[in-house]
Amino acid sequence: MMSRKGIVGFGLLVILVGSACGISAPSTQPEEGGGEPPAQEPQEPAEASMLPVSINEGLASLDSYRMIITSDSVDSVSQQRTVTTFVVAHDGQADADYTRTETRVTTLENEFVSEDVQEQFVSGNQMCSVSGGEAQVSTISETTQVFSDLMSQVVVFNPLIENPVLVGEDVVNGVPVRTYTFEVRSLDAASEVEAARSDGSYAVAVDGDYLVHYRLDMDLRAAVEGSSELESTVFFIELSLEDINQPAGIAFPPSCQGAQPSGG
Repeated sequence: MMSRKGIVGFGLLVILVGSACGISAPSTQPEEGGGEPPAQEPQEPAEASMLPVSINEGLASLDSYRMIITSDSVDSVSQQRTVTTFVVAHDGQADADYTRTETRVTTLENEFVSEDVQEQFVSGNQMCSVSGGEAQVSTISETTQVFSDLMSQVVVFNPLIENPVLVGEDVVNGVPVRTYTFEVRSLDAASEVEAARSDGSYAVAVDGDYLVHYRLDMDLRAAVEGSSELESTVFFIELSLEDINQPAGIAFPPSCQGAQPSGG
């Protein structure tokens, strides 16, 4: 069974175009006629990158993990608040994965509007999807798995980070990290939207450069045409990578036992 490489995306993740390429210097060869090569000056250690590797690459380097992404947005036009929680767990040794997406919408007065919960359990090539208390099981074909692996390499997700400032080193979720703060300033001038507030921070693993924690708190505002009022969207998003290289304990719940196979 080939390894599974999930494609993970969430709001405010952007595809960054371009990459830095390093060209190594040619090795020094001994001069003709023998003799020792000339002594080389000691090299300074390379400075750590301020940006983490892509989320796909970071997760693929880990044997197991649990990642929790929470977004909370309030929109003045719809007068609604939307809270979404996304959980993804992976256990490479057990060849198992779990995802859960929960979206809850309320009014600004905290009155219930809607809620949706979706869960998916994968063990080997067997998958169980649970929605509304009903479970369906299916078999993942080899072509579907290969396609997923290919797409995880084609679609590269990176968190939105601008103007990072190094804070220092710390330990987050049991992992030694470098911590940074940042602000988002590059908004489309033509849209007449301004960031009234932008506050972000993130932590990158010292060993592996993968993202361990990410947080962005923003307040976007725009003038309403023909009015003195302002439209606004306030949102908060947080990512936390936990239980790194620890057994995930993923198992099919009772509702998946004896569930009818899906027709797809």
